[in-house]
Amino acid sequence: MTHPDTAAALAAVDAHFDEFVEELQQLCRIRSRRQEPEEMVRTAEFIAASVRNWGGQADVIEWEHSYPYVLAEVPGAADRSLLHFTHYDVEVEPAGDDADWISPPYAAEIHNDRLYARGVADDKGALMSRIHAVAAWRLAGLTPPVTSRFIVEGKKWLHSPGLGSFVTAHAERLTSDGTLWENSWVDGQDRLLLKLAEKGVLYLRLTAHTLPRDLTSQNTVLLPAATARLAAALARLQEPDGTVTVPGFADDVRPLTDAERDLLAEVDFDGEFLRRRAGVDGFTGGLDDRQAAEAIRTVPTLTVTGIAGGDMRDDVTLGIPATASAKLEIRLVPGQDPDRVLTAIRRHLAATGFGDLDVEVMATSRPNVTDHRDPFVALVADAARRVYGTEPVIEPYTQWIGNQGVLAGRPIVGVGVSRADSGVDGPNENIRLDDYRAGIKHVVEVMAAMAVTA
Repeated sequence: MTHPDTAAALAAVDAHFDEFVEELQQLCRIRSRRQEPEEMVRTAEFIAASVRNWGGQADVIEWEHSYPYVLAEVPGAADRSLLHFTHYDVEVEPAGDDADWISPPYAAEIHNDRLYARGVADDKGALMSRIHAVAAWRLAGLTPPVTSRFIVEGKKWLHSPGLGSFVTAHAERLTSDGTLWENSWVDGQDRLLLKLAEKGVLYLRLTAHTLPRDLTSQNTVLLPAATARLAAALARLQEPDGTVTVPGFADDVRPLTDAERDLLAEVDFDGEFLRRRAGVDGFTGGLDDRQAAEAIRTVPTLTVTGIAGGDMRDDVTLGIPATASAKLEIRLVPGQDPDRVLTAIRRHLAATGFGDLDVEVMATSRPNVTDHRDPFVALVADAARRVYGTEPVIEPYTQWIGNQGVLAGRPIVGVGVSRADSGVDGPNENIRLDDYRAGIKHVVEVMAAMAVTA
């Protein structure tokens, strides 16, 4: 069944597209960098004003460990709701040199039908496509078919430590029959990628203390060095190839089904590009590209992301380090619980003689997955077929870490308006204007389908 007013809303997207692009450019010209608090607040206020302009109500809410959240709603005709979960901070990863841009990163200029701006692909384009989908119904003189709800965060830290308490406190305003998440794109075959999962993270700092202060290394035969103790402890956690040796570490991993494996086989994976970028001839364990595409999404990992200890001045120094520390990033896959993994690591350290190491939890988030058989996934996929004219690709597992686990218990599908080659967080980040138009229309189609689907 087709919603009778869909064609009018889609026509409004085309009629007002230049207006939508101009508003997106205005947002992209705000430097929503975590290092600039005033600009972060300004961005939140801009987004809230946009929702109000298009007929909704929006609140800018200060919250612990976060820049302000935008919590918004645009009422719809049917008794169904669609939640949009996005973010407005930019530079999630190292952003590169501004001098490498073809135009300044916050100028938001259009070149060859592409909009270039820092953060336009991750995540301001996706964010505004949701608001402009609502606007299209209003501009067509119609009440949107379903209620649209928005939670837009501005991260102070990657792991969003305030998000869980915010969602709990505002749970009544975040109910939905389906949720559209960000962090997705159109692939090289013009197929929209529907992301159904997100990894969790357990981020730790291990610290060894062996002496009250650094002492001269003439006593090395008599006294313990913190660096040696830390290195020995790290060697107990994994093999040289990265294989984690902690008993129970992967016990709760949700097994991949045959159907999910078949879906993953359809997801683009450019192994040659990654090998060339990394300067290696092959992947660890001799994995071929298909095996690598599966492993990168389904195998939990432990990465020692940094080690510090001792005197590293460019000089000959004589000392026994009293303290040494290492940061560990553990990527969790669906089925795993950060508390259970933490317990397994603590238990293993104690069993191997390293129970005295300090274990500081720096960040946690829970992995999440939406069943690819959920009716909402089928609805979003059908809407994509109508807009893009190609078969969407369903990615049941992903390699990315994030925070969507706080919204677990409802279907969540990631869709976006960028491309795999959009240069996310790097020089010349961009989106194609045609992809932005299609992204708005896709959300219009999702809204319409939700209104006529029981």
